[in-house]
Amino acid sequence: MVRHTTLLAIVVIAALTGCGRQTTTTTTPPKATTMNLDICGAKQIHNPTESDIRQAVFALDSKKGDAFLILGPTDMTYIQTGGDQKVGFAVEYQETDAKHHYRATRNLTADEIVKALVAYATGADDWKTMAEWEPITW
Repeated sequence: MVRHTTLLAIVVIAALTGCGRQTTTTTTPPKATTMNLDICGAKQIHNPTESDIRQAVFALDSKKGDAFLILGPTDMTYIQTGGDQKVGFAVEYQETDAKHHYRATRNLTADEIVKALVAYATGADDWKTMAEWEPITW
């Protein structure tokens, strides 16, 4: 009787929790780590807001010198961009090591860069579909 009750309990639990069903997600869960935004190697913002990112992107001016942003949780995992509103923005990302380094096949606009960086900072996958990516070989 105890075995029968235990077996019945397992079957009920499996039915209620969906045991055996496979689920998939299309977005990356929010990153548990902190993000750092490097602005032209001169300023760091810890856990930048959307406003911080927008302001940094629109302030870049390649005629005045270095015009780049690097956003990431580590030195080896990041997304980076260079350029300005007039010339467009080249963008690259790296995941864990130089063997996993990619660049967008086209320049993005300032608004696209803001969306990409905000998505990256929040852990959403939206930034990955904003451009086609090609591996960078060293």
